[in-house]
Amino acid sequence: MIRIRSMLLMAFLTLMPLVAGAQESAAPAEEDLESTYMDIQERMLLFEEELNQLYALSRFQMNIDLEMPLNASLLDAVSNRLNSLSNALNSFSVRWNTYSQAQQVYVADNDSLLNKVAQIQQMQQIVTDTLTVRQQQYEQLSTFSKAERFIWGQDKKYRKLYQDATKYSLSPKLASQLEKVKAEEANIFTEAQTLFAQAKEAAEAFPGLEVRMKGMEKKFIELQSVSTKIQEMVYKPFIQRIKDYLIGLAAVAILMMFFNLFAQKLKQIKAARDQAKKLKESMMGQRDYPTI
Repeated sequence: MIRIRSMLLMAFLTLMPLVAGAQESAAPAEEDLESTYMDIQERMLLFEEELNQLYALSRFQMNIDLEMPLNASLLDAVSNRLNSLSNALNSFSVRWNTYSQAQQVYVADNDSLLNKVAQIQQMQQIVTDTLTVRQQQYEQLSTFSKAERFIWGQDKKYRKLYQDATKYSLSPKLASQLEKVKAEEANIFTEAQTLFAQAKEAAEAFPGLEVRMKGMEKKFIELQSVSTKIQEMVYKPFIQRIKDYLIGLAAVAILMMFFNLFAQKLKQIKAARDQAKKLKESMMGQRDYPTI
């Protein structure tokens, strides 16, 4: 019995240093983990600061007014800025995704780090959406500028198309040339229609384009009128042209006669009204006095 107690005592004395060593090694491990958490937190703060700077840069305003020309230099400056910000955001995303995935074991066990990851991802999405909106605005301005140049630049072309169509419609032998002119004009006007519709959308997004849009609309209506005339041109014999011309003159004469009759009727009504007014005033001026 005494021998067994002695053996247990010796075993206890032997294990005591091992237990103490394990306790001493556990304490530094916990300290190392806290240090790791702090390092991750500091690194995430740097990522967050970089993202906030990108967000501030992405919020630049794109205000356009009548005095500001939508030329290539202005649009190129906006495009370069957007490309620079997009490249910076892509670089950030690659670095952030690589780092966050490498630290996900530590992040999963720390609520503070989890919250910070959620904040950074939310801000990253906001910056992405903001740049998407800016890119759409840039494309709208580019389209408006293209529409403005195209529609205002068709006067010379449409004048020639109209002259050619008129010339080719004088003879049935030139019918094929007339059809070519019509086809060319139809392609030009289709492009003008598409650009005009896109320009209207841009003008709705940028109130500063309203005055320019009204001017472009007037010019578009002029092109539309000439387009209709060109597409309606066909060969007509000389006699038929004379008839059409005379019918046109007769129609104008009828309209003039109608307006003259209408004007005379208005004069008669006005004269009758004035006469009735004078009669009423004269009757009011007469008074009956009693006699004795």
